[in-house]
Amino acid sequence: MTPLLFVFVAQQVLIPGGSFQMGRSQVTSDDATKMRPQILLDDRPVHKVTLHPFYLDSTEVTHEKYEAFVKAKGHRKPYHWLAGKVPEGMAKTAIYNVDWNDAKSYCEWSGVRLPTEAEWEYAARAGLEQRVYPWGDKPDAKAARYATEAGPGEPSQHAASAYGLFDMAGNMAEWTADWFDREYYKISPGKNPKGPETGQYKVIRGGAWSDPATRITVFFRNWVRPTQRSANIGFRCARD
Repeated sequence: MTPLLFVFVAQQVLIPGGSFQMGRSQVTSDDATKMRPQILLDDRPVHKVTLHPFYLDSTEVTHEKYEAFVKAKGHRKPYHWLAGKVPEGMAKTAIYNVDWNDAKSYCEWSGVRLPTEAEWEYAARAGLEQRVYPWGDKPDAKAARYATEAGPGEPSQHAASAYGLFDMAGNMAEWTADWFDREYYKISPGKNPKGPETGQYKVIRGGAWSDPATRITVFFRNWVRPTQRSANIGFRCARD
């Protein structure tokens, strides 16, 4: 292991292997307002998933870490780096305006990978079945950065989960490795699912600073084109 690789993977935590019930059984406010017709109930049915142990970044990747990658690889810069470098005062802030391939390239440069959607949800639940948020069943403005116009913040400003993970709800929505298919839960393999083989959209999880409480739950699925760069999408890395 090179010193550079150690810098990046040393901030990962071990997520124990095991089985969990993936998906949503609760009725949400979206259901009540008919905002999610039957064809869009993509977080159902609840199904058993078994995963091997894996490592996951304790925090979202920051601007300063992403800058090291950009300098080392000559990779394109996020377009909000107007002077070609990290804006003043943002070094510790979670990176954004990176698309799926940017995130994938960063992880590969670091000797790691993007988490699968199943790994992400399993880690967010932190060993407790059928919870709504990483901390429990009720929204809590003191537990996550969400429903704000203030933009993204520094990771780890709120309490860690039982697995030692920060910001699994709010701050940044996070890229996962998986292609999106709204029917995938009906055919998902029970062990180490990796999502559909192809697709038009990639799954993002966790909700962002800009999202309401209903979008930062452990089960809410969202999807965007892999080429999308947004102020509310970032990522963290995983490894076997």
